[in-house]
Amino acid sequence: MMLNNSVKEIFSAIKEEILKANRIVLSSHINPDGDNLGSVLGMYSVLKQMGKEVYPIIDDEIPKDYKFLPSSEVIKRPEEINFTPDLFITLDSATLDRIGKSKEIFEKAKKTINFDHHKTNDSYADLNYVSEKSATGEVLFEFFHTEKIDINKAAATCLYTAISSDTGSFKYDSTSSYTFYAASELMKKGIDINEIAVNLYQNRSKSKTKLLIEVASKIKYYFDDKVGLGKVTNDIMESVGAEKHDSEGIVEFIRDIEGLELAVLLKEKKDGGVRLSMRSKSQLDCAKIASFFGGGGHTRAAGATIDLPIDKAEEVLIEEIKKQL
Repeated sequence: MMLNNSVKEIFSAIKEEILKANRIVLSSHINPDGDNLGSVLGMYSVLKQMGKEVYPIIDDEIPKDYKFLPSSEVIKRPEEINFTPDLFITLDSATLDRIGKSKEIFEKAKKTINFDHHKTNDSYADLNYVSEKSATGEVLFEFFHTEKIDINKAAATCLYTAISSDTGSFKYDSTSSYTFYAASELMKKGIDINEIAVNLYQNRSKSKTKLLIEVASKIKYYFDDKVGLGKVTNDIMESVGAEKHDSEGIVEFIRDIEGLELAVLLKEKKDGGVRLSMRSKSQLDCAKIASFFGGGGHTRAAGATIDLPIDKAEEVLIEEIKKQL
């Protein structure tokens, strides 16, 4: 793939900062997913191989679905970082608020880098590389591959996981020929794609299954059955014994219903407000709807936080979707 001069320049500048730095902090975003954690741990493995002191951090819990990833056990909480990093790298985070309390460490770092693939990213770091590829894992592969930085087997496992999870196992229209090229090159490192597939797609817990059934049984349909909306309340979570991240994948389940154009999931937060997740098939721009609530993402997948009770959030959201139809 041919790169323009501006991309070559930013890659060169990023590599220079990485080479100069000794202590490097990598940040996951809150509500972490496969692309986010795969990118963080992929970068971790590469930087460790380069002899760097690397500290991946997360202001959240690690979903058990991703604990199979190499070095997931080394991820720390932000409060465990008691030094000023030479370099702070954010991965898969469109805004600084997405990294939670890790933002305080970011603001103290000597230099900052931002790798992302969200079109709504506001380029908040000293150096930013934002490319609308299928996943941040693919963005990192492009950087490592272009700069001839070796990707070891552990890093390849993480980056492949990142790409697979954010493309729905290479189903979404964000998947390109370069996505398949990246996956092919990562497979050459000897990764176990069956292990990745089992952990990502064939390992749903009983509590997650109960939650899915409960939410699916109460889906509401709007606008001639073009929009399907599910709600996850704290009461439902408690009644089925679900864990915090068990709601992951439900919005995709709703999207796959025949005839639906837009799938919506509203999830109550324990500290108040609602987390909004959306997925579309071909017509509606999820990012445009999410931006109304201060969120962002992609055309086919986006999210936001709505500071309203869940029923009121549903009412306001449906009115906003109506404007987009």
